[in-house]
Amino acid sequence: MRFPSEPYPVMRVPAAILRETFNSSQLPELMERGSLIPQLLRDAHLEQPERVGESYCTRGQMLRYLDEQGDFLVEVFQYLRPDGSLGASGRPDPKRMRVGNQIWRVERT
Repeated sequence: MRFPSEPYPVMRVPAAILRETFNSSQLPELMERGSLIPQLLRDAHLEQPERVGESYCTRGQMLRYLDEQGDFLVEVFQYLRPDGSLGASGRPDPKRMRVGNQIWRVERT
């Protein structure tokens, strides 16, 4: 696997731009169909799920998705509810994504 920032330059972009680019791409559909290779980077019970409007036993997860060649495509954060549905907006929230020959990363606010 190629590390996400190598050999691609990293560009910080507003979260709204990254989400819009992600949501208008084929990535959400490919993820849902199971066409990409997921890697679970972090998986933890929310200690205070009510603070983010979620139910008891909801988990916060960070996942990385790779293509069939093992190249980085996107990293997302999501709330996974006990029933298997996604919390918050109901969609994964991209934090880092390969766009052409760059890695777009959410700029810190």
